[in-house]
Amino acid sequence: VTCCIPTRYSLTILLMGVITHFFTLRSNFSIIVVAMVKYSPKHIDNSSGEHECYVNTSHDKYTEDKFSWDPITQGRILGAYSYGHVFSQVMGGFLEARFGGKKVLGLSMLLSSVLTLFTPVAAFSGEWWLFVVRVLVGFVQGVVYPSTFGMLSRWAPPAERSSLLTIASLGETFGVFIGFSLTAYLIVQCGWAVTLYITGAVGLAFCCLWCLLAFDSPAEHPTISVAERTYIEFNLEDTKKGRDIPWLKMLSSLHLWVLIYIHCTDSWGFYMILICLPLYMDTILNFDINANGGLSAVPYLALMATRILSSLTIDALIKQSRFRKVNIRKACVLGLVGVAACLVVVGHVRCDATAAIALLCLAMAMRGLMVPGFYPSYTDLTLGFSGVAFGVSNCVSNCTGFIVPLVVGVLTDGNQTIAAWLKVFYIGAAISVSGSVMALLFLRTDPVSWA
Repeated sequence: VTCCIPTRYSLTILLMGVITHFFTLRSNFSIIVVAMVKYSPKHIDNSSGEHECYVNTSHDKYTEDKFSWDPITQGRILGAYSYGHVFSQVMGGFLEARFGGKKVLGLSMLLSSVLTLFTPVAAFSGEWWLFVVRVLVGFVQGVVYPSTFGMLSRWAPPAERSSLLTIASLGETFGVFIGFSLTAYLIVQCGWAVTLYITGAVGLAFCCLWCLLAFDSPAEHPTISVAERTYIEFNLEDTKKGRDIPWLKMLSSLHLWVLIYIHCTDSWGFYMILICLPLYMDTILNFDINANGGLSAVPYLALMATRILSSLTIDALIKQSRFRKVNIRKACVLGLVGVAACLVVVGHVRCDATAAIALLCLAMAMRGLMVPGFYPSYTDLTLGFSGVAFGVSNCVSNCTGFIVPLVVGVLTDGNQTIAAWLKVFYIGAAISVSGSVMALLFLRTDPVSWA
């Protein structure tokens, strides 16, 4: 691989594979839960039923291995992953700094794949066993993003940081696309249990590939050219290796908490679409499972396209130095205002499925500015501590992963109407706008003194 492309890019492609696996296990459960739950037409009995969309009774053909879970129970199960995910974020950054990303990410993929293989058994044993297994999957995968940031801080020169991070984060799009569309197809052909077995087996295979080809730094890579290694190491900032992590200064840094708050507002919108979009398509727009999976994945193609284009533009602007880096970062966070507008309009197009999908595609396209435009701010601000700093941020922001489905469950329990979902969209829009306001007022990108 390294004879064809630079070694830092081959490593980034491997990281993209890790994130693809990560998001496949994270997103496919949103579709699997739709397939697991017995369809109930109770949402047509609402007082506003005459205004709701046509009920698609084709759900009835998926009658095997069904569970009687109300919306609140579904929300709790969908959010279980995030309960575990929260508690391993900071640990992920620490373990990556201590043992290296190769070992940490390899072990994460191994354990999460094995747990996925045991998920069907847990589901048939009871909803709380399933909850525990999903918590554990989230826990072992919580190290992925902090470890990715930590590895890229040693592989990505500043001028290429947005591009390399964008390439790695394309795994999010591929993972969600696989998790939605391919999962839906496999469910129809094989059932949801076999789908989980296939996912776990593929994860184990990629884990072996990662252990053979990944290395923690240019200095440890056996086949990297001297020229490329010199280029990377010469252009990296001084990360002051050997220093202890300044926990007190980090956790009391207002500038870091600004990044954390913006991260939370972005995550709220992300989880609304990742976790709740399949439920919206099932209960309101009434798509069958196959169409649900395919259409739920479409917005992520728009996300991928925007990330690629914006990363090239942003890196070019930073290299030319015509604009201050901090102003470029702020402009990208303004994309959250567009996300908010799209979420509000989605509720008002009511049963127009084509318009709803188009608006969600536009929302995800605007969110695509965040990865190359905002998330490198962690490395800009904290340099060699970016893995730990992002771990702290991801720990806090991932709380939205269980808050969002619970809020949706409470607002729609026994009330699967457009009016109920409008409340969901308005809450998400308000939170997204607040993130843009915070960025305009307080975001900075110059390194803090303790970094």
